[in-house]
Amino acid sequence: MSKKILIIGNTAKVYSLAKFLSEENEVYVAPGSPAISEFATNVDLRENSEILEFVMENGIDLTIPVALNSGIVELFNNNNQKFFAPSNAASKLIYDKNLMKKVLYKLRIPTPKFGIFEKPNMVMDYIKNLKNPFVLKTNEPSSAVVLTSSKEAKTIVDSIFAQQTQKVLIEDYVWGTPFVFYTVTDGYKALPIGSSILYKHSLEGNGGQLTSGMGACAPNYKLSIDHEYFLMDNVIYPTLDYLEIEGNPYTGILGVNGIITENGVLQILGYESFMQDADCAAVLECLDTDLYCLFEACVVGSFSDEFEFIPQKDISATSIVLTCKNKDNKENIINGLELLDEETLVSFAPTVVKNRYLEYEAAFGANIVLTSIASTNTKSAQKVYEEASNIDFNGIYYRKDICRSVIRM
Repeated sequence: MSKKILIIGNTAKVYSLAKFLSEENEVYVAPGSPAISEFATNVDLRENSEILEFVMENGIDLTIPVALNSGIVELFNNNNQKFFAPSNAASKLIYDKNLMKKVLYKLRIPTPKFGIFEKPNMVMDYIKNLKNPFVLKTNEPSSAVVLTSSKEAKTIVDSIFAQQTQKVLIEDYVWGTPFVFYTVTDGYKALPIGSSILYKHSLEGNGGQLTSGMGACAPNYKLSIDHEYFLMDNVIYPTLDYLEIEGNPYTGILGVNGIITENGVLQILGYESFMQDADCAAVLECLDTDLYCLFEACVVGSFSDEFEFIPQKDISATSIVLTCKNKDNKENIINGLELLDEETLVSFAPTVVKNRYLEYEAAFGANIVLTSIASTNTKSAQKVYEEASNIDFNGIYYRKDICRSVIRM
């Protein structure tokens, strides 16, 4: 039976989730985007009270906030509305990077060496003794930057503290294959729902600055079964136990991102509360389950009884992010969308708009996530690049080496 679902957000992962769920359900998105309106209903809701009122008046069965929203979980719980997300107290572990690292250290979860500082001179003194490169982070989204010298860092550090940022996190840079491992949980039991290689560097060969993601492969072909057991036993469950003891049980998607070093050791960088723009479509397409039933079971308390494992399709998916480097062009029509194979998944970022002729236009930044599915990583990667060659707009850029290590050209 079709359900009414409200998704909160407007990013590319919101587009992917809404498209996935709209195949069998009636989906609303707040605030949504012009592209989402082709298969779901946009509703202009901004305040938590407005969202709750809409849910209660329209008989929404489940609300899913893709972006963490302070206070809304408690508001919905107090009004007996089903809401698939961690509480504000539980989700602090996600958005407070300093707390995140302290918890990883406290739980003896392997994580790169780090330091947390409140004054610029303390940061610079610490950096002097580090091996290069190293990573600088603040609690601002997408703030991580890879640095190679103290001279390079000084300008950035001074700029950060000039903005009255309270703390800076410095972390050793770890070489290896990046991974994200996703689980779904009711706060007590957790089950894997997928994994990916998430490519965050802006340039090919893992050069340039760190981004939220330039492409992904799912599942992560370098993450072994033993790795997954290790993550469940030594990362996911200790974290859930810690949150429960603190009085903040975690309901929702709990992801772990990290690095598989060259000798196969896992280093944990942090947690995620949902899939990312670059890997959401790929991870979702590999799932072989009713996503609504899965999420609802976590909310109503039937998860442990209804799910022993979450089946995955025997396929591979590769995604690449098409970005626009042209800052000045305000009329930048996206050409070639009609040439894409009907099986190719297209997820639009909110930067993409429709002009008066109903043509899609790109804007500076990430615009489109293209995802192709095949029986192997090699085939899905080759296919997505073939599809990407059909797309053109001014300033188009995308990495050409996503999953390159498994492509045999």
